Amino acid sequence: MSSIQPIRPQFDAKCDDCTARQTGLCSAFDRDALLDFARRSYRETYRQGAEIAAQGEAADRIGIVASGLVKLVVLTEGGDEHVLQILRTGHLIGDPEREVNGFSSEAATETTICWMPRQTWHGFLQSHPQIFRGFLSALNRQFEELQMSVVKMRGRSTVQRLALWLVEQLPGATEGSTPQIRIVLTRRDLASLLDMTVETLCRALHQIEERGAIRLIAPDHLAVTDLGRLRRLAKFQNERIGAALAEPAPAPRLSDFDRGAMGGKAAAMRSGAGQAPKGSLAAAFPGTRR
Repeated sequence: MSSIQPIRPQFDAKCDDCTARQTGLCSAFDRDALLDFARRSYRETYRQGAEIAAQGEAADRIGIVASGLVKLVVLTEGGDEHVLQILRTGHLIGDPEREVNGFSSEAATETTICWMPRQTWHGFLQSHPQIFRGFLSALNRQFEELQMSVVKMRGRSTVQRLALWLVEQLPGATEGSTPQIRIVLTRRDLASLLDMTVETLCRALHQIEERGAIRLIAPDHLAVTDLGRLRRLAKFQNERIGAALAEPAPAPRLSDFDRGAMGGKAAAMRSGAGQAPKGSLAAAFPGTRR
């Protein structure tokens, strides 16, 4: 663990100019909640590599990432470190219901966090009950991201995992474009996040370049020369299929005649005939036959 200390605390959080207002829990604040949050919270800025919270120590405050990246790390009994998740702007740090940190957190880049002591946080939520649902939703989204990262690891080789991570850095990219990616994580952190060694990560990166999907400009900078090929290397099509199948099908709508003549169950079966339910493969890819 690094013993680097925060650069300096700031007690005048400038919520009006903060990019975190557009995402995560902060996006759910109304003006009163925003002003109260600014009054109750304080900011700390951490250099890259600085320890933010240690696993097993008392969890006495709750934070929101205002800028930068934070890595959640679990330490095994043998002393090995594993990066579980990368927290971004708007993400929450800390569990208000836990008195001890279950994981360590470190600054993956220079990072600024808005903090509240635990009791202050509880008081803030009680004063603004309308944002409690947003708080639960933000926690749930972060947990789902962690779950999905585990799912994406399964059934993929090291090259496929790295290719998928690169694709996910370009959510708005289109075919034919040549976007560039600057990797701000260290090689060690990225390798741990993708469950491989640093040597394997470097080898996988060069293999993707050899297959014509990317061009390395610098060790931390690359250009995507063939987005379609990169997506195929990542098995990205499988992600689209999985997302379609995970989407629940809508409840069938029954007419009064159907209810009276056939009964609810038979009518429900007939209403689904001839068309693919939302979330099926046929709905996601028209023309697909089973």
